[in-house]
Parts: sequence; structure tokens; C-alpha cells
Amino acid sequence: MTQRNMTISLVQSVYNELLSDLAANRRQAGDRLVEAVIARQREVSRTPVREALGRLENDGLIESVPPNGYVIITPTIEDIREIFAIRRALEPLAFSGLIEVASANDDTELRSLLSNVQAAHTPEDAATANIFFRNFWMSRIQNRRLKETLSRFHMQVHLVRAATLKLSSGRETARIGAGKLAESYWARDTDAAQDAMTQFVDAALATFEAVAAEKEMAQEPLPKLTG
Repeated sequence: MTQRNMTISLVQSVYNELLSDLAANRRQAGDRLVEAVIARQREVSRTPVREALGRLENDGLIESVPPNGYVIITPTIEDIREIFAIRRALEPLAFSGLIEVASANDDTELRSLLSNVQAAHTPEDAATANIFFRNFWMSRIQNRRLKETLSRFHMQVHLVRAATLKLSSGRETARIGAGKLAESYWARDTDAAQDAMTQFVDAALATFEAVAAEKEMAQEPLPKLTG
């Protein structure tokens, strides 16, 4: 392996580890990320850490705090809406494009994944099943740039998934949506596939907005009693 390839591999490794920390809430909003500290913890040079942090900043997950650190940020509801506008434009196109290269083996794997989604009744099981379901079709996108663009929103998708699947209604919505996606895939119907993915994205955003509104209301102070 060349020195350049080794560096790229290290960057990806550090990036994936930091993403995993965020997903597992080992690092949370407001936490500082210091290049030298991470390099020492991971026993790597500062160069791959610097590049990995730059990727996280481009993903909108952290922001630079001079002189030499970053802080983890939480996307606002407006951030999520903007991301979902991009997902709504691209994911139906990406998913319907898979039908051209679908195989009988893919059909079998998708049946198993859908069965797991439908059988999941806890937030944790539902999250795991939906992650594998999404990974199935994301990994099969043929257009490299399209795949890279959608992959940038991995953490925001995770945040929405974690919030919506806490609700039984959210898990039921996910089951219905996954079922429609699978049916369109098995039918090799590109129009139905685009419609199913559009509905899936819209339903996820609507559920997240409802959760966010409820959370905001719960945080509002009660009005003071007078008289």
C-alpha cells in the first residue's frame, strides 16, 4: 500500500470512529474535539485527524472553534428540513435506479431485511433493522457521486431515525414505508419505486417535525398564575 493510500485509509478510519462516537452518544452536542488529543487517543499523526475533522465540518456535524478545536453541533429543525429537501430530490432517483441492476439474490436478501423491520417492536431493534434496510439499497447505488452525496447525511438520518423510532407510530410508519419500497423493488416498477421513496422521506420528516414540536412544547415554561 502506498503512503497516500495509507493516509486515506487512516482518514476514513478516524472519520468512521468519530461518527460512531456521535451515533452512540459517546460524544454529544457541545463537546470539544481537539486534533492533538484525538491523534494521541488513536495513536496516529495529526494529519489524518485533521482531514477527518474537516470532513465532519463539511458534513455540518461540527464547527471550528479557534484556535485549535471544534465543537459538536446539533442540527436545527431548519437544517433537517433543508437536508430532507435534498433527500426528497435524490433518494427517489437513487432507489428507482437500483431496479436496473436488481437480481434474484437481492430479492431474497431484501425479503429477509424487510422481515426484520416488520418484526422489530423496540426502538433499538427498529433502529438496527432500518439501518440494515437502508444500507442494502445505499450500497447498491451505481452513481458514485450520488452515493457520496447521500452518504454525507448519514448522521442527520441517524438523528431523525433515533427520534422517530422511539414512537410506536413512528415504527409503524417505517414498517409501512419499507414495505412499499420492497414491493416496488420486487415488481421492478421504477415509477412506483420513486413514489414509494418520496412518501417514505415525507413521512419520516413529518414524524420528526411532530416529535420536535412536542419536545419544544415540553420545554416551554408554564405560564405564571396571577391573582
